[in-house]
Amino acid sequence: MLYHRISLLFGMYFMLIEKSVAQDSIPTVGVFYGRYTDQNEEYKRIVSDAIDHVDGDLRVTHLLPELNDDHEKIYYTNINQALRVGICNRIENTNLKALIVPNDICVDCRNIGGIAGDAVSPVLTTDLSYNTKAFNLYPSKEDLTDLFVSLVNYTKWRDFIIVYDHGSAERIVEGLMGQTQQYRWRVTPYQVTDLKDLRDKLKHSRVKNILLFCELEEVALNVVQMAIDEELMTDAYHWMFGNINLPLVYNQIDKIRIGRAYITRLAMDFEGNVGRFGTQKAEPLDEWPYRLRLTYDGVLAIHEAMKLHRARLGRLSPEHTSKCPNNDQANNNLKSTLEEDLQRVAFEGLSGPVSFDSKGNRVNYTINIHMGKGLTVFFHSDLRKQVLGMWTQDIRSWERSHRETWPNGNNRLYMGGFRNANLDRIRISSLVEPPYFVDDSFQGFRGFIPELLEKVKKTMEEDLGLPFDYQLELVSDGDYGRYDSVENRWSGLMATLTEGRSDIAAAPLVITSERDTAVDFTVPFMKAELGVLIMHPNWVREDIFAVMFPYNATVWVLFVVTILLIGAIIWGINQLNPYEWRKLAERGVVTEEKGDYFNVWNSPWFQTSTIFFQGFDHSPRSWAARTMSGFWFWFSLVMIFLYIFNLTPYLTASKNLARIKDIGQLMSQTTVDVGFVRDSSAYDFFRNNEIDEYRRMWEYIHSANSMYREDSAIVSRIEDGVHRVRYSNGQYALIHDRLTLIAETRQRRCSMYITGGHFALVEYGFAVPSGSPLRDQLSYVFELLHERNELEGLMNNDTWFDPEKDGPCRTGDPKLWKDQALYSLTTGDLIGIYLLLAIGMACSFGFFLIEIIAFQLGYGEGSGRYRTTRKPQYDSATNGARNEQAYMPPTSAGADEKMWL
Repeated sequence: MLYHRISLLFGMYFMLIEKSVAQDSIPTVGVFYGRYTDQNEEYKRIVSDAIDHVDGDLRVTHLLPELNDDHEKIYYTNINQALRVGICNRIENTNLKALIVPNDICVDCRNIGGIAGDAVSPVLTTDLSYNTKAFNLYPSKEDLTDLFVSLVNYTKWRDFIIVYDHGSAERIVEGLMGQTQQYRWRVTPYQVTDLKDLRDKLKHSRVKNILLFCELEEVALNVVQMAIDEELMTDAYHWMFGNINLPLVYNQIDKIRIGRAYITRLAMDFEGNVGRFGTQKAEPLDEWPYRLRLTYDGVLAIHEAMKLHRARLGRLSPEHTSKCPNNDQANNNLKSTLEEDLQRVAFEGLSGPVSFDSKGNRVNYTINIHMGKGLTVFFHSDLRKQVLGMWTQDIRSWERSHRETWPNGNNRLYMGGFRNANLDRIRISSLVEPPYFVDDSFQGFRGFIPELLEKVKKTMEEDLGLPFDYQLELVSDGDYGRYDSVENRWSGLMATLTEGRSDIAAAPLVITSERDTAVDFTVPFMKAELGVLIMHPNWVREDIFAVMFPYNATVWVLFVVTILLIGAIIWGINQLNPYEWRKLAERGVVTEEKGDYFNVWNSPWFQTSTIFFQGFDHSPRSWAARTMSGFWFWFSLVMIFLYIFNLTPYLTASKNLARIKDIGQLMSQTTVDVGFVRDSSAYDFFRNNEIDEYRRMWEYIHSANSMYREDSAIVSRIEDGVHRVRYSNGQYALIHDRLTLIAETRQRRCSMYITGGHFALVEYGFAVPSGSPLRDQLSYVFELLHERNELEGLMNNDTWFDPEKDGPCRTGDPKLWKDQALYSLTTGDLIGIYLLLAIGMACSFGFFLIEIIAFQLGYGEGSGRYRTTRKPQYDSATNGARNEQAYMPPTSAGADEKMWL
């Protein structure tokens, strides 16, 4: 009995010894925790889940922050203190086979994980580290720099801001700044030291492209939350989140969606099933801090390396573990035998494919690139179709794993053509406005815009290596678009962008501040002149009595009365003054014929002949009549010259508008209504212009032409404006794009003329949804086309006209057409003169008939009913002898005596 009890005791003793030996043979990994990783014990639980997942083949020592005398956690701020006290002293008497070190154990230090990797072997870092012997679970600085350069080059950002914190993020900023000259970037770096200061800088900056990358993802999340709260993630911004799998929660994503900022996010390509990893964390994987996933994979990587180590050397525990060097051992080159096995690790973890190269950098992974608005910022599997592109760390590895050829040659970045409204091809909206866009039922779409899009497609594919397959559609209402503040929405072409129905608005769309708040504009693809369309002066029909307009009706009546009155005065003087012709004839000094020089009919004729500078047959003899005649001559001279000087403006009134060269002259005229096409380039130019002269012009037109009046000078369509010009008889002028007006003037009848000189230039650009990468890509293409002078002659095409509106006005001498408009007087200008001449001819012909009839009836001298007797006349040649001629009495006795005067 005693023997059995002794045997049992010995058996239990040896079992305990074997169990102790087995436990001692299980390698232990040390995991450090810092300011963020120590919160809520979340990281501690995930490490425990990973240990459980490897079936107890590893043990873990949780190296939590130490406590001071006041039982407060110690967070180091000095790198030497953090390394020697926080790391080396704590592992000095342990048998840890590997360490997992986050950078937050010393938030203010630079690259603490990398420095720990130089002191201890092996170390796995969960944050970005550089120049280290540690194994980096986070992508390397060189790979991230290449990724960011490729992405910025893809989006063709020229001006952008980099927001970063410190440490390894600073090194990436240095790498990007070194590329500025090569890519002609204008980069503004902002370091995150104070969120309020950063907020003020971003709000006051005109640059809306922002690249955010921080070494500590908690800092990046703070910046994102600040941007959401301060409305810096609105429609005008494009944020590129450089931190891999930045863990945004649903509340943040929903606010970003509502703000409509354009977002670029990076996600490690992950093909695995989360369920196969043993973890108790309930949140979706997308909401995990990426460092948390890396910590989990760090435990798995050490476990995989241990298995490889046992298979290679036949023992589980590594033989050598290098510890922190002493002061006299600064060059400690000892390293653990486990490092060789860590370099051979390859598995699919929660953070994606995990493997390392000989330098400890993570390799053979692929990062998916998400771009867009709204739900595109989620990483859920049902939105994988929104992945716009991918960047692979190693092309050959990708080809081996996918068993296909990498689609972009030797370039590690592959981006599909941007698609926002349609996943198959880019959808482009436009509207008909010759010569920019012509919809020909026989030849399809033609004009400047279709030709420009073909050049854009060629440049995109050949110079940028980006596909640019597009679908061109017309806006049904033909409207550029206006903002309705009541319904809080845009109409027309603008609505296709703001409502996500198209990717590009390609039209002669004026770049305005109001539109720029809703969409993004490219750099201008062209600058166009505004012109003023008027009716050609040759076709303007002035009032037929315009020649009478220098004087009003009262003046003309007084003028006629004055002629009659002065004639009556001259006649009275002739009848009563003894020195005048009538009294001299009565005394026989002169003949009876001379006595009638200023009778009741000849006196007004004297005034009429003198007023037209035709001279006179006889002048008065008396000083009284001559004095009256002198003042009459002065009066006639004044009236005639005043008439002549004032007649020219009335005859050339239709030509005044044709001579306008600037906006001041246009505003000074008062005879013609001036208008625009609503929401057109001219309308937007004047409405949004801050220059006083242009602003006054807008207020003048807008106040004089209320939009609610039927006779408003602001029309809805270009066709309405042209029709109004054509049939307004020169009383309406339309300000619009000169090239469009030229196309419109080709129609029958050739009755329109374009004036205006060079008083205004407008800039046209393509519009894209806010934040779309197409903005910078198209801007880059337009700059290339301008540098190559490929756009200079593109507009000089005389075939871009609407076939339904084409007419014979395309032919003829344009200089003659212009000279006629500016200088030539036409029958329309002189019709009043011809009419008055015709009236005179009619009156003359009427008097002619009356005189013929009167003569036939026997009235007048020599008609046969009278004989004349000449009274004696004084003849100086015969020294006063008188010549007499008998008076011939009427043929019938007793007839009334009549004299035809």
